[in-house]
Amino acid sequence: MTQLRYLFVTSFLAHCVVSLEGCNAQHPVTQSLSPPVAIKQTEMDSLHEKLAAQMNSSNAEAMKKPGLAGISGGVGIKLLKTGTHEVILSFPQRVDGQVPICFCIHSTPRDAAIEYRIQRRDELNDALIVTLKADRGKEIQLEWAAVVLTAGEAIVSEDAIPDSYRSSTKCVQADSQIIQKLSEKLWPESGNTDDYARNIQRFIQEMKQSKMPRSLDAIGILDSGMNTVCTANANLALALMRARGIPSRSMAVIPPISRRLEMHRIVEYMNADQRRYFDPSLLNADVPMKAWQTVIMAKSTIADENLSMTPRMGTSVGCPYGQEAELPGAGVMFSGRDFFWTMAKPFAEFEPDDEAVLLAVGAWNKFLREGVLSEGQIRAATAGNSLELTEALKMD
Repeated sequence: MTQLRYLFVTSFLAHCVVSLEGCNAQHPVTQSLSPPVAIKQTEMDSLHEKLAAQMNSSNAEAMKKPGLAGISGGVGIKLLKTGTHEVILSFPQRVDGQVPICFCIHSTPRDAAIEYRIQRRDELNDALIVTLKADRGKEIQLEWAAVVLTAGEAIVSEDAIPDSYRSSTKCVQADSQIIQKLSEKLWPESGNTDDYARNIQRFIQEMKQSKMPRSLDAIGILDSGMNTVCTANANLALALMRARGIPSRSMAVIPPISRRLEMHRIVEYMNADQRRYFDPSLLNADVPMKAWQTVIMAKSTIADENLSMTPRMGTSVGCPYGQEAELPGAGVMFSGRDFFWTMAKPFAEFEPDDEAVLLAVGAWNKFLREGVLSEGQIRAATAGNSLELTEALKMD
């Protein structure tokens, strides 16, 4: 079984993605926890071309050290009704060991997207809401690109995962008797949480599929034995973690491994007083993972997990917010064979110094407040080392 089978779930989606008919037309997840900030479109098209060229010219295969990672993605949309519609996209987060340097997005046709706005959707995540306006039957392609700075240690400090993330939820059934018994079997003699994560990885890798699951929740995927969908693997890993009282949550991420994917999902957990990551699907075997081995696009909340079992358009039942584009209304659908994709590549590998990190965080915070990229941020996207990054960001 190849690693890519953990990521490409087209055959499974054909089986269990919710159809447009009979689906709740209202998106249950998005909350209005902050005023929206419109992204100004000046320089966006030229920056997108610049970053696309940089992605194409990057020869590195996987991120091996801290530094700058380029990420990009796209989604194909078809309008079912003439008028104005919204699409919600995950967004590179300012969290843990990463901070975005710049971000750009555009649509084809150019005039189909009339507004892009950033909004804090919950206590953990920023989201990008795109407003589209076109006639019925119009097909629209949204493409975005960003550069993210990763470091060897925390860039943005964050508290421990709350105790509420020990609880059982609709897609993470930690209190199930079968999950409880399995957690006892997999718990290591060492009592070390990292060793437990490795045992979970091994168990999931060795599962044998006996039937097709109807959803991506922990119990459903365990019953089926299928181990080729990263979201389901993460749900199962979370259930096993929480069954032992370990606070944990899943994250939608883009691995900087130079492969075109949909999105990937891994697990964040507590080991004593430290937050750590591991990949239940073994795309990355390191336990714990390093900050530069992934780009975080969303961290799932308890509310996300419970709502994931409510059917919504274009998303498999059991998949929390952040892994796919979200379609809030009934007037839009995904379009095209390759309707949703992402990719991340190493741009430059270096350990950023304290000054570079502070400048990057300050510049991104300003962008989140005002929606305008600075000239320094645009120049910083092509920095080759910490000094070049600092000098670029000092322009502002």
